[in-house]
Amino acid sequence: MRILLYGGTFDPPHNGHCHNLQAAAAEVKPDRIIVMPAGTPPHKAASGTPAALRHEMCCACFEPMAADGRLPALTVSDWEIGRSQRGLPNYTVDTLEMLAQTHPGAQLFLAVGSDMLLTFTGWRRWQDILRLATLVCQSREQGDMHELRRMADALCAQTPGANPIVLPQQPAHPLASSRIRTHMQAGGSGEGLVPDGVLAVMQREGLYRPAEQA
Repeated sequence: MRILLYGGTFDPPHNGHCHNLQAAAAEVKPDRIIVMPAGTPPHKAASGTPAALRHEMCCACFEPMAADGRLPALTVSDWEIGRSQRGLPNYTVDTLEMLAQTHPGAQLFLAVGSDMLLTFTGWRRWQDILRLATLVCQSREQGDMHELRRMADALCAQTPGANPIVLPQQPAHPLASSRIRTHMQAGGSGEGLVPDGVLAVMQREGLYRPAEQA
């Protein structure tokens, strides 16, 4: 079995996430995708959006893509959120070790954005991650493929037993959750930036609206 893990804060999940996940899935053809919204990521400031809403937005974002055939079988997991609620840290290596234990013999893949690859040596036990899973790194900026290849080669050269790093050749879709939050807090709309189901949750809960409307 080939399992593709896609983690992140997803605050909110957006069309760029959809593009990156489709590119990774097209490259490695997984039997199953696991989307894993983080509880409190160690490498980012704590999200101000409740974990339950980020989980709901992930379901609204990615589950329709599996339902209509754009993605293979997909699960949105709250495993990391549950760990955070119990006061436990969220490290990607822990998630991969859990998946390796619960799916013995499975081939694990980890979808990451190019910004994550370029800072990968700052991740906890990053060399163990490269041994546990095959990284699938989708470009998020136009023209960065040469730098990504250089970094991928350097990471693997430093890690005996590392799986090769896969770089899908899909065009970049530059978009960031922080940009969407800033845009909406300035009075803009999320239309065209996030899937309709995500937009519905954002509007229902009043997420990312200007401070004077909060």
